[in-house]
Amino acid sequence: MAPLSSPPIAWTIAGFDSGGGAGLQADLKTMAAFGVHGCSVITAVTAQNTQGVQAIEPVSESMLRAQLHALETDLPPAAIKTGMLGTTETCRALAAFLQTEDAPIVCDPVLKSTSGMDLLDPEALDILIYEIFPKVTVLTPNLPETEALIGKALQTVEAAANQLLAMGLGSVVIKGGHAEGGECRDYWTDGTQSLWLSSPRIETSSAHGTGCTLSSAIAAALALGQEIPEAVATAKTFLNQCLKSPTNLGAGNGPMKIEPFRNDPQDRPTRC
Repeated sequence: MAPLSSPPIAWTIAGFDSGGGAGLQADLKTMAAFGVHGCSVITAVTAQNTQGVQAIEPVSESMLRAQLHALETDLPPAAIKTGMLGTTETCRALAAFLQTEDAPIVCDPVLKSTSGMDLLDPEALDILIYEIFPKVTVLTPNLPETEALIGKALQTVEAAANQLLAMGLGSVVIKGGHAEGGECRDYWTDGTQSLWLSSPRIETSSAHGTGCTLSSAIAAALALGQEIPEAVATAKTFLNQCLKSPTNLGAGNGPMKIEPFRNDPQDRPTRC
């Protein structure tokens, strides 16, 4: 019998969510749903539940570097996803590490929690933009994050995307979940190609970790060899699948049920 092939490896570099709905937990469950082996680098430990974040404690810079070295020397990635980075020290250490990394990088620019707590030191923003963004293959900001990154109110999604690309990014997908209307529309572009992905808005009280899930699904699809536009569409399909499966856990914004990727045609977004 022929030996089984090894699954591709993807890393998540993000915070630990004690409630299990976002951060590393959501990332690892998502990667597993695609048959990808997920490895994790913890940037911070959070005390949170479905009602919000109560406390954050970043890991030391030496521990962050040790985690990166341990994975680099034994479990090299086919793709990397970054989420909550938190501190200036973390951003500086990660920026230095990524200079020699060739794997595609998906960056979810986590600036604030849904409940409004700052998740990135203000002084770390310049490091994120000027030192990390030039290594990023796909950036996945929501609308408030987009406005924070470009420093002004959004006029058009297309113009904002071009402003973000000018920061050195490989491509960007601006998520439309915070917009109004019956359709949820996401916009991807690399400056040459562009793509709108539209799906009926799914009303649910279990939407904690949507940004983590989408970005880690893109990373998983890239690790499996998909091209970037297809990986973004695959991730949107998976997110729709998850949004239709609430867990009904907790008293607040609960987590989604993350199950193996089904690739159901009913979950696929319309491309335009």
